Amino acid sequence: MPSNEMDVQKAFEISAKFLAHKTYHSLTHAVIHFLSSLDGIDDVASYEVFVDSGCKNGISIRRFPLTLDENFSDRNTELLRMAISKSKGGLTNMKFKDQNYLLLDVVKDVIPRRAILLTGTVSSKDQVMVEGVFGIYANQVALLDSKERDSLTGLPNRQTLEFCLNDVVVYHRSNQKSEIKPSWMIALDIDHFKKINDSFGHLFGDEVLIHFTDLMKKMFRHTDFLFRYGGEEFVVILNNADPDEALAAIQRFHKEVENYNFPSGQVTVSIGYTIIDPITPPGLHFEHADRALYEAKRNGRNQIVNYDDVTSKSSHRDDVELF
Repeated sequence: MPSNEMDVQKAFEISAKFLAHKTYHSLTHAVIHFLSSLDGIDDVASYEVFVDSGCKNGISIRRFPLTLDENFSDRNTELLRMAISKSKGGLTNMKFKDQNYLLLDVVKDVIPRRAILLTGTVSSKDQVMVEGVFGIYANQVALLDSKERDSLTGLPNRQTLEFCLNDVVVYHRSNQKSEIKPSWMIALDIDHFKKINDSFGHLFGDEVLIHFTDLMKKMFRHTDFLFRYGGEEFVVILNNADPDEALAAIQRFHKEVENYNFPSGQVTVSIGYTIIDPITPPGLHFEHADRALYEAKRNGRNQIVNYDDVTSKSSHRDDVELF
């Protein structure tokens, strides 16, 4: 088989492999693995880039697959911030401190912005291959992002929560001796939302959900993960916070919602939360937060309940019944 035909066949095979991935996480892992295999490439790192007026160059970065440190920085941070501020997307060959780099910058239709940084130099032949891979990757990221986000609020959806939670648990299992503080699963439910829809109509209800989402984005950090679980229920994975810091962050958000002027008037939120223990199976964390949320609603709504308090009360009741 002639060389050019082999190249075309190889390109189709690579394309088919990438197109088979159904999530952003698995796709990005596959692309990183492929790019790392190229001759001349010493390192491949992937990042998510957030607009942040309070940071240098107006951006904050989070390393993929996961960075839970709010002040994260690695050896590529200085270069990445400089390059991203000038990039309009696509591929860019760069030289920084006598080292060659190739930046793959996905800016189209995705939030946060996605970037892959290759350290090293590829041949002209492999450069064409990288350009083709980038085209597939950029299109797939945009497509998967639209599927993994709630269309009304723009937040990641329930399916994405499962992948993200698993990554958080794995991260803590791998970093138990580090200084990273715990993560927390927080379940939030807008109180009496059905009454809002019945009284003002579903358009007003949708506006409440959008304003509620905006408050979540305002009050939590780019290193926290926000989701719309369904209906009027939302989830936050709050990262790198000790128990007092976690409760303070939840209380700030709770108060912000209570004081906010929603289109339908005052709105309150019931909140249940639990620590994400790396030993506990990931699926149980949401069940625990949801049980704490149920207690908040059962006891009158507009409350914050820690799952530990629920289990403590339950154990106390069991002790009383035994004797």
